Amino acid sequence: MKHVLFIFVFFSLNFLAHAQKVITITLEPFMTTENYEHFKRLVLNSSNYHVVYINGFDFDWGSHYVLEVEENKIGPLSDGTEFEYDLVKVVSKKSVDDSFFFKMSIDPLRYYSVIDEPNIENYTLNIINDTVYKYMNEIEIEIPNEINKSFKQQTDNLKSVRGKFKFLSKDRIRLIQLF
Repeated sequence: MKHVLFIFVFFSLNFLAHAQKVITITLEPFMTTENYEHFKRLVLNSSNYHVVYINGFDFDWGSHYVLEVEENKIGPLSDGTEFEYDLVKVVSKKSVDDSFFFKMSIDPLRYYSVIDEPNIENYTLNIINDTVYKYMNEIEIEIPNEINKSFKQQTDNLKSVRGKFKFLSKDRIRLIQLF
């Protein structure tokens, strides 16, 4: 009987340790570039939780969000991940106004160096035209003519670019200033 009681208590405590809880997460209207294990990726930007992805959530650039999400403990995993998040509901979604600016880094390399293998996408910037690029297959970046030469020199030399940006639409941002 003691063994049965021990097993019951053990599994009850284990269940409580992995219990789910609902939390409120605030998201900024832009994503950030994260240096992940062997590559770089765009992740969600939250001031109150370290969250990179939320299952069931579609992010629109240019909108502030308040979300209720279910936090599930799954780690720690080898990459440091401890929690997985599932969308419960969108509490609010508010588009930014024309006066909103933000800072962001653009890294032209997906990996930490160029990988010479077939079917490897080494670069994060795809040219749409002379002054517009698609970054990480996620967002279009418009570069004004007066700073395009400097932007191109840095990215052609595989150097990161940090700048001030403005939203044009949910699919496009404009580089306003290089730092």
